[in-house]
Amino acid sequence: MLRRDLYIKKLEMYTGRDVCKIITGVRRCGKTTIIKQFIEELKQGGVPEENIIYINFEGLIYNYFTSQEALRDMLAEFINGAAGHCYVFLDEVQGVSSWAKVCSEMMNLFDCDIYVSSSGSGIFYDGFQKDLSYRYIRIDVYPFIFSEFAEYAASDEKLASLSPEELFDVYIRRGAFPAVYSMDEAAAESWLKDTYSAIVLKDVVQCNRLRDISHIDKITGYIMSNIGEIYSPKGMRDYIRDQGITISVDTVYSVLDALCASGLIYRVPRYDIKNDKELETQEKYYVCDTAMMDAVMGGEGSARRRAMENILHTELLTRGFKVYVGKQGRYQVDFMAVKSEDRTYLNCCEYLSSNEAIRTEFNPLVKIRDNYFKMVLSMDEETKVNKGGIINFPLIKFLLQG
Repeated sequence: MLRRDLYIKKLEMYTGRDVCKIITGVRRCGKTTIIKQFIEELKQGGVPEENIIYINFEGLIYNYFTSQEALRDMLAEFINGAAGHCYVFLDEVQGVSSWAKVCSEMMNLFDCDIYVSSSGSGIFYDGFQKDLSYRYIRIDVYPFIFSEFAEYAASDEKLASLSPEELFDVYIRRGAFPAVYSMDEAAAESWLKDTYSAIVLKDVVQCNRLRDISHIDKITGYIMSNIGEIYSPKGMRDYIRDQGITISVDTVYSVLDALCASGLIYRVPRYDIKNDKELETQEKYYVCDTAMMDAVMGGEGSARRRAMENILHTELLTRGFKVYVGKQGRYQVDFMAVKSEDRTYLNCCEYLSSNEAIRTEFNPLVKIRDNYFKMVLSMDEETKVNKGGIINFPLIKFLLQG
């Protein structure tokens, strides 16, 4: 089992601090495994087992503790019965009413660290910040990025002998969910379809109390067929109406918000680079996993170029960037990645095999008249082009940097 250091180190960073550690991510991306790995680390560091409580609210036994009062009483009894500092882990807590009030009360009354997790952002009910007295830190978890998959592959007999390029092909085909690598490909495809259905039912429909669900698969299908394309909810509404389903733009917005909250898809807004402002229309959408997309679409998912762009998007999120689509006049940049006061502009393509391809990828970057770093990522094995100080760099090497 791969130890996901990126996330465990974040948990270590905030351990002992008077904040609630909130772990979020799409269903089955590995949150529970990370929590259990961290618990084992605490034990190895000398924390007595009786000072650690782990509750998974998707287990039937804990259905009795989903009310505010029942959870508070149970935790208070546990902490009072332990000696010394306690560690409380509440997994999939989104179904517990007023969970934040309970966590705040425990932190106020007892010597404890509290960690909660949720599939998607359904955990963030109106007023949760105030209930926690704004004492929280959010840690977003994503499925495997390529460097994690490569680390896992090094310990797998069948994968260890493959080149980075061959591994990347496996990664595109098999996807980023950790569980699929313990299955054969047929079982993995079935698992991905089931996981998609569970996300839609539990984290989109039930969590958002959606009534009319006939159009949800149409919207997700539209997104999965147009990864990396700019379009509007109005265009999506017209597409669905053409298939005989009446739907309003407001409904499209509501469903898109619910899908994004679940972690199944990600919205990437456009940014006007020249005028330095975020735009409110014509965003892009990406999915949490390319293999799930192919499983749901019956093998008619994204082309390789779009899969690469999708993978790069998840990589940037995992590295902690806020991601935009860059707009510079009539030109467009695939990604403007922002962290603090810094920016990086990135275009992504398969190969720079012709002068036309070079112009297409480099010209939008050349037109940007600032001093931030700009780069074209491709499947070319070496840096072949350096135009105006803008380099072409191998995508696989970029991803393996982690």
